[in-house]
Amino acid sequence: MAGLVSWSLTPRYFAREKVVADIDYAVRVMEDVHPNLYATISKKEFDAATDSLKRTLPVKVSHVEAYKILRKVFAQIRDGHTGAGWNFSYNPFSILFRKTLPYRLAVEGNRLFVVQNNFYRKNIPIGSEILKINGHPADQCIRQISKLISYENTPFRNDLLSSPGLWALWNNFHDFEITYKPVGSDIPRTIRTSGGLISNLMALRKNIGTDYTFRVLPGNIGLINFNHFRHPEKFKVFLDSTFRSIRDKNVTDLIIDIRRNGGGNSMLGNELMQYISPNSFRMTDSIQIKISNEVMERNQLAWIDTAQYKPGMVYHYRDTSNIKLRQNPLRFSGNTYLLIGGKTYSSATLFTSAFQCFHAGKIIGTETGGLTVCYGDVYTFLLPNTKYNMRVSYKKFFNAGGIDNGRGIIPDYVVGNSFEDDRRGIDRVMEYTVQLIEQRRN
Repeated sequence: MAGLVSWSLTPRYFAREKVVADIDYAVRVMEDVHPNLYATISKKEFDAATDSLKRTLPVKVSHVEAYKILRKVFAQIRDGHTGAGWNFSYNPFSILFRKTLPYRLAVEGNRLFVVQNNFYRKNIPIGSEILKINGHPADQCIRQISKLISYENTPFRNDLLSSPGLWALWNNFHDFEITYKPVGSDIPRTIRTSGGLISNLMALRKNIGTDYTFRVLPGNIGLINFNHFRHPEKFKVFLDSTFRSIRDKNVTDLIIDIRRNGGGNSMLGNELMQYISPNSFRMTDSIQIKISNEVMERNQLAWIDTAQYKPGMVYHYRDTSNIKLRQNPLRFSGNTYLLIGGKTYSSATLFTSAFQCFHAGKIIGTETGGLTVCYGDVYTFLLPNTKYNMRVSYKKFFNAGGIDNGRGIIPDYVVGNSFEDDRRGIDRVMEYTVQLIEQRRN
């Protein structure tokens, strides 16, 4: 264990020219693979900003700074599926032994609030506003750390900013000096703090949830918490058991909560729709697929006639035929309510689009973190010098009913939780949904 800790914490360095070469290599691959790498920033602007970032590199670059510069370069693309992946300097295992922020934060506008303590010492009262970190005003910190994040819209960015590990990376895994204003007080206080192994384990424990659960709320209201699009065979068993229980208990109103669902295997969305949709459905209206040597070498485009479509071309796939509803004696015929929010992303947004487009029920919450027209399905590759893992989208998805306006899905009923609600253990979105059900019953 001691050797593992030492290995995790020992700094490693790369020559500046090696890091620059990796940046250039990554740009070339991403230009080959991505359907439109410069959709939100011109190549001229990107190249100028990237050259400026390269000039900030010292002769000898630490592995943490090399990773940060890669994140900054590709965060400019504003595609949550494109950029530096989970790497040694910032991954769920090695970060356990590093100094991190021992709190989980929430962003409201340009303000920061503490919503969770991950250690028993130097706690900050839940709901306190953070005024400064390391002498920098909170709004300035938000702007700086946002440059390390690949995201499409503000709701998704704000969710990512809640991560203690991201703040640790921004701070180079050093101690934090935090100035905050306690709840009910106008007198600022300052502490010097950082988390270690115990607080990091607590952060992981508090934020690792089950994939999907079902229970019946008071009033005979069914509730499915759907947190991850993964383990499709397990999900099929879960759905059969859940909807059998819904039938046996005569549940007439069902809430599906995907507010903490960041996506995964979209086939799970197809399966769930088979149980709740009153109509045949589809997840997308069309897909644009970039043809590249890199993706073809992985046999990821084997079904496309590459004799006709050459590298550099974009294959347009449009199939407006719907997925038919199969015979299903457990199909739910009651009222369904879908809860969404800023963390609802990728396949979870795809599912929400189909739910909305094909009238499976009402949607409550706040705008999704994923867009209705977005990039996805990733090609991953290693950089030759730093060996960091990179990812890049090679498809553009036009979700069912999607509009290419840079927005996520807007709920039928816009209701959100403030940091103060979270501090008090109040879930206004859930409360509103239950009240809506009760009103409809009456």
